[in-house]
Amino acid sequence: MRYKIIEILEPDFGCEGRPEGYVQVDDVVIEDDSGTQHILKMEDAKLYELKLDIGSYMEIEEVDD
Repeated sequence: MRYKIIEILEPDFGCEGRPEGYVQVDDVVIEDDSGTQHILKMEDAKLYELKLDIGSYMEIEEVDD
């Protein structure tokens, strides 16, 4: 099924910064053609690798809520 990325929420570490060795995982809000929204967890580096951003579309076989 085709989903549109509506929002990407990155974790906020405040003034302490990221812990050493931390792999950033973002919450990616996606929406299907019927307007139903889901939240996926996805590594930030993978989003960049796949060139996915707000407004991009992605194909996913199944979304587990």
